[in-house]
Amino acid sequence: MALLTRRTLIAASATVVGALPWRKPAAAQTPALPQVDMMPLSAIVAAKPPAVLPPATFGTLDGGRKTLADFAGRPVVLNFWATWCIPCVAELPELDRLAQTGAFTVIAVSADRGGAALVKPFAASHHITHLTLLLDPATEAVHALGIGGFPTTLLIGADGKLRGTMEGPAAWGSAAPALTALLQA
Repeated sequence: MALLTRRTLIAASATVVGALPWRKPAAAQTPALPQVDMMPLSAIVAAKPPAVLPPATFGTLDGGRKTLADFAGRPVVLNFWATWCIPCVAELPELDRLAQTGAFTVIAVSADRGGAALVKPFAASHHITHLTLLLDPATEAVHALGIGGFPTTLLIGADGKLRGTMEGPAAWGSAAPALTALLQA
């Protein structure tokens, strides 16, 4: 059995410490988010006949409250998402581009428990500037509206009735013409 001395312990610890990565890995070594395939707009499930939605309440980023009724009179694209959901994060820029068209009210409801403290910096770091961001940290609206997974988008006509749903991420940025036909029906 070898004798452990102070000198052998120091040499061994220097070897271990020298092998540890003491710097942040280069960007090329950081794994990228997986590529997310967007669903085609043909995957929208039309609500026939258009359905009346149950009441739902959401939090605002400034601590206020909004309901679906607050958006009546205009077509609404209502998306449910979370910061930890990779397809949701991939879809947000598409929704932001759709909101930029001004043709619809585009609302992204975060189900993150961290609320505004998490969603505000997340949206800023992802350059999300045109979406109406709302919060549902206790998932009350998620349950009231029967949302089964993220992302899910509800397409609501100006009359407040559900016209269609999409489960999964979609390329909403170029969808304004197709959505106009569906939401004006």
